[in-house]
Amino acid sequence: MRYLYQDSVELSVQRDYIKDLEKLLGVVGDSCPKENAIISARKELENIDRARDQQITRLKTFESNLGAQLNTMIADDDADILDVCKEAITETCGTCVRQQTKKLDAQFDSRIKDLKELIKRDSENIRKIFETFLEFGVYNATRNYSMISDNGGALCGEFSLDMDVLSVVYELRFKEPVYVKELIGSFSLPVWSTSGIFHKEDVMKMLDMSNHHLASVECTNKSIFARFEDKKGLDVVRIEMGRATKDYSILYGVDEPVDITKDKTISEEIDGASVIGLMRSVIDYVENIENRSISTLKTATFNDMDVIGQSMAYDTLKIVLAEYGRIASKCVEHGVAKTELIIKVESADGTRTETYMPISTVRECFDQVGERGAGLAGAFGLPALEAAR
Repeated sequence: MRYLYQDSVELSVQRDYIKDLEKLLGVVGDSCPKENAIISARKELENIDRARDQQITRLKTFESNLGAQLNTMIADDDADILDVCKEAITETCGTCVRQQTKKLDAQFDSRIKDLKELIKRDSENIRKIFETFLEFGVYNATRNYSMISDNGGALCGEFSLDMDVLSVVYELRFKEPVYVKELIGSFSLPVWSTSGIFHKEDVMKMLDMSNHHLASVECTNKSIFARFEDKKGLDVVRIEMGRATKDYSILYGVDEPVDITKDKTISEEIDGASVIGLMRSVIDYVENIENRSISTLKTATFNDMDVIGQSMAYDTLKIVLAEYGRIASKCVEHGVAKTELIIKVESADGTRTETYMPISTVRECFDQVGERGAGLAGAFGLPALEAAR
């Protein structure tokens, strides 16, 4: 797929922008009210703690003042009977203060429990909302998949994303091992081999890699590195490719791998298109959520603060929306309609279809968020888009 503006200029981000924007607005609509509720709940907890502390302090002050008054009243009296009365009054007052303190705790504890449950529930909901979006929905971020296969098993590892002050880490585990034949079908590489019983000589042979499994992957915005191994780990092939240039290098061997792409005789026999196709298939495999058994958001931090635990979802969304807003401005600049965001989607066969979103839909989303919606609209650049109509 290719993604174009309405005048056929390519989008800087080769993604279905309108579809991603719909998801982002859904994240805004789902997470912001929950974060607002969490912030309100935390403020109420602070107020409850303050009110309870004040009332308990008043009870203790009363008990202390009463004791001081009693001491003053009997200071110049030698009658022991007054000491008995003082002790009785002091004990009764202390019992009453303890009872009232316990009553206050019971009175506030029920509300505190409800508020803490709300915070826990909505925080978990926000985490799940972000979990389904952040890996693919954040534009212009530094992305890295670091995966390894243990003893020929399924790939497992981490995905990390960094953009400005935002840092995200996922734990990933795939369902089962994946083999070259499942990625691209039949695939072979030319390599040098030793032949002959009495007179050894180097001969070129085709190494069938169809049954090699994907042993490790390092994939970033700029490049991809993949290691393939046979069942016994004796035939090891390492391929590195630039994602934009499609330039690749291939290393063959275990202990002292040789760059076969630097060997003119060998390199002339390499099917470059198949190599590029294999590496593209590796990228598609790693990024396909259907291949995973686990995809868990481990951490998301904004300025080193926990996005979920410290209620930074609003701030996170602002920097994500800023990137989407830049593309929205380009949609208007490269489009005919000024009230809609329009892109073209070009299929492999050259067929083009248009997909769009009214700018009013974006406005409606931010308006529904409440008073914080104005900040999100500003981050997106919505006022400028509306003024351009």
